[in-house]
Formats: sequence, C-alpha cells, structure tokens
Amino acid sequence: MRPRIRALLAVLAPLALLTAVAPEAGAVTDPATVTLTWTARGPAFTQPVAVTSARDGSGRLFVVEQTGTIKRFMPGGSTASTYLDIHTAVNSAGERGLLGLAFSPNFKNDRYFWVSYTPADGRLRVRRFTASASTPNTVSTSTGVTVLDVPHPDNSNHNAGQLAFGRDGLLYIGTGDGGGAGDAPNNALNVRSLSGKILRIDAKHWCGSLKYCIPSSNPFATSTTARRQIWAYGLRNPWKFSVDRGNGMLYIADVGQGAQEEVDRVAYGHAGGMNFGWSCKEGTLTYNAARCSGLGALWGPSIAYNHKSGFDCGGAVIGGYVYRGSTYSPFLNGLYIYGDYCYGRVFLWNGTKSNTVSTGPAGLSGFGESDTGEIWAVSVTGNQLFQMSAAHS
Repeated sequence: MRPRIRALLAVLAPLALLTAVAPEAGAVTDPATVTLTWTARGPAFTQPVAVTSARDGSGRLFVVEQTGTIKRFMPGGSTASTYLDIHTAVNSAGERGLLGLAFSPNFKNDRYFWVSYTPADGRLRVRRFTASASTPNTVSTSTGVTVLDVPHPDNSNHNAGQLAFGRDGLLYIGTGDGGGAGDAPNNALNVRSLSGKILRIDAKHWCGSLKYCIPSSNPFATSTTARRQIWAYGLRNPWKFSVDRGNGMLYIADVGQGAQEEVDRVAYGHAGGMNFGWSCKEGTLTYNAARCSGLGALWGPSIAYNHKSGFDCGGAVIGGYVYRGSTYSPFLNGLYIYGDYCYGRVFLWNGTKSNTVSTGPAGLSGFGESDTGEIWAVSVTGNQLFQMSAAHS
C-alpha cells in the first residue's frame, strides 16, 4: 500500500510471466474472447475497500469502508444503511483502517461475523460481532469480542487484513510483513512472527484464554518455537485472497515490492506450511539473495507479472474470485478474475493463459461475490460499488 491505497497495494504490466498449471475442467474459455463491463450501482461510499455477502439467501451486499463502517446495500436499490460503525476504534490513516469482513458459513443460524482493522497503535486486530438476528438493520458494537491481535509497531503500511472462511470451516487471516521496504526485520520468513503470513484458526470455538482454537491440522500446531496460528508464510502484503466456492482452492494475491506482482494457488486439503519466499523472492525474481540460503523448496506463483513504468505506483495486484455464478457460466465458469490498482486493468486467467479483459474501476481496491456467486468490485478513490457483466465473442 501507499498513499491511501496506492499503499494498500503497491501495477501491472503486460502479463510478462505466467507459471502454468493444468486448467481445471470447465476453465477452458480463452480469456481473450471475453469482455467485462463494470457498472456503478447505489450511492457513493467512503473509501470502500471490500464488498461481500453473508451467503444467507438475503441478497444483501456489505461494503467495508476503510474509515470504520460497514454499509448494507440491496442490489437494485439506491441507498445504503450503516450495518456496523466502529470508526471511533479505527485508525484509518494511510493504509490502515477497517480492512476485512467475513461472515460465518452458518451466519443464518449463529449470526457471527468477524472484522479486521487497525486500532490506534497500528496493530491488526480481528474482532467478532454478533447480530441480534440474521437480518437486522444494524449490529451493536457492544457485541464485539477481540479474537486476535497482530503487532505492527514500526510502519503504517503492509497491514493486509483479508479474512475468509475456507471449505474446512476455518478462518484464514492475511497479515502484512510489517511494512517499510524489503522487510528489514525479515518477519515474513520468520515463523516466530505472525507478520507476512496466512494464519488459520478455528474461530467457532474458544480454547482456554483464547477466543479461538488452534486447528490440530495446522503445520505448526504442536511446535514450541513457531507460532501455531501460521498456515503459510513468506508473504509481503497479501491484501486480497479468496476461496473458490467450487473446489475450495485458495487464491492469494501478494502485492510486490518494485518489480513483480504474484498470485499463488493452494488446493483445498493441503496441509499448509508452504513458504512463498518473500523476501528472498519477489514473484519469480530473486529480491534478496542473502535470505535464500537454507530455505528449502519454495512455493512458486501461479501468476506473476512485471510492473509497468509510467504509472504513479508500478503495480499492486488486487486478488479476485473464480467465477461460479450462473449468469455467465457458459463461458466464465472456472475462470479467475483479478485486477491491478495501479495499472487500472482487470484480467481473466484460465489456468494457463491470462488476458486483459477490461479497464477496471478507477482506484480498484477489491472484488466480492454476491450470495449467488456474481462478481462485484469497489473503488477506494472513486468511492463506488460496481456490478460486473460479461460478454463472449
């Protein structure tokens, strides 16, 4: 991230490098034959950085505003109302703010949801709230319970903050490397630090003094030296990641330093423990050779592309979603949609080939899915929510 989100993210160039993996069944459309269109919907928002649904059949969308509020919006409407307001607890300067939202997979019954944000001291805080019913107009801040804090004392950038439940019912949490440039403290490769990681916790249960449990399947679950919450490490700023609702695959978009952006894929059921390599590697490139010694096998990116010169920030990948909706399923099913904040483009990837398919919303800051798997996007500088439509030639 840079000024406001140039920071949140850090774009694109011609897709210079692609590490091929076998495409899944159904993901066969040539991305070059698809055109995407983005149409602004609803009112203006205030620095929206995420949009999601509760997947409860209500059709509602929830827009996360970096300043500390979550707005509730019904597609087809013209207004949005405040669902949760924690702005007095949120430090939203620069890249900080209210950053993530994840509803329980069983929200309709248990009414839990989790948010991530940066309080006054800059740490990343994960907090659980409870709705009074599955479809209330607002949620009381008094229901909040702090689940996890990740220290972030030195810099204001690289806070990550994405939250998502996996097919395994566990909560995945993205954390940045601690900010600055080059990960000077080497947090990302250090398994004694929670920074520069994907964490995984059982958020539905409490164990002892913890407001969560450590899954026994975590790679460091029984370690006495590594942090037991860690599922994967070696990440710079995984601003956005998503879970494919079709097969459970995890797509992690990691914002690069000065040369490359990357997207990493991990299949559902993987034991974890993978090292994505930062700051030894940046994408497919060596960034700091001195940190490459003794690392063992690194998990290479599925997508990597070079920064493009001439833009105010060379590159900042915005991770998206594999399309699983019904409206455009004949030609979009199984294709991964992602974008870049700096370069202002949206791309499709079918497992072997990636193409620019549209100009993205100016200031693209995040993608989201509706209840039924249709794709939406938000713009942190344009302060708008956008609905995706598609055409196939």
